[in-house]
Amino acid sequence: MHILLCSLLLGGASCQRPDRVVAVTVDDLPAVSVSSDWKAATGRLLANLRAHNVPAIGFVNEGKLYQGSVLDSNRVALLSEWLEAGHELGNHTFAHRGAHQTPLAEYLDGIARGEVVTRELSRRSGRAYRYFRHPQLHAGRTLEYRRAVERYLTDHGYVIAPVTVDNQEWVYARAYVNAKERGDTALMQRVVRFYFRHLDSAFAYSEGLSRTLFGREIPLVLLLHANELNADHLGTVLSRLEARGYRFAKLEQVLADTAYRARDMYVGPSGMSWLIRWAETRGIAIPGEPREEQWVNELAR
Repeated sequence: MHILLCSLLLGGASCQRPDRVVAVTVDDLPAVSVSSDWKAATGRLLANLRAHNVPAIGFVNEGKLYQGSVLDSNRVALLSEWLEAGHELGNHTFAHRGAHQTPLAEYLDGIARGEVVTRELSRRSGRAYRYFRHPQLHAGRTLEYRRAVERYLTDHGYVIAPVTVDNQEWVYARAYVNAKERGDTALMQRVVRFYFRHLDSAFAYSEGLSRTLFGREIPLVLLLHANELNADHLGTVLSRLEARGYRFAKLEQVLADTAYRARDMYVGPSGMSWLIRWAETRGIAIPGEPREEQWVNELAR
């Protein structure tokens, strides 16, 4: 059941929880907001995913694979670790330039350059290579731009990977690294506590908006990043989702839900959840998304 139903059985109250499903997607591979050791952070991320049997997709910025103009084999090897662990890789463009600030021809070139290494690695490993994630969730300020990108992606065999649990995790990640570099473990722990609380709020927001739009809780797509905060604490995040009633699924299974074929006509300056895009398209007023605390924002600078 997708909505919470309570019935009286044998004179007592019995409640059935929603059938909650989430796909985990991880942006900005090989790594972002990591203080030093990308390889160690990658190993911890993959260990946490393995411990919870999570099938993830890692979205790659291939520009991060280079030291200057030279392809770094050690960074490429980090992508191979994701594939060897059973996960898929996807295209997040070469340089993470958002569509709202990038001329169309340059944006399409960024997609083409963003697959050169990753597509071949995926082919060699026997893994599918099929998903594209918009940097900053910017899809274009005009429908003409959006449709041109969508045609290009379709022609090149891509499926757009939407996000339905957007969040400010990347701000907490920067704050976490800054606290670590100060040597302030108490501050690091405080960032983590508020990060967990923020993700709880983000899921509650998406669950509620899902019920508003579809009368049920649809399977969700969570956006996270390959950062040190998650390398250290993803296991707890996943345990908290399990306690919330979630099971983990592949992205293709989540996208099979009819909700992901909802009409989306949004154009504008924001990069945001597809739930909000669908609400905007229907003209439905919605509350603002959960945001990071001011002190976290200041620490992240």
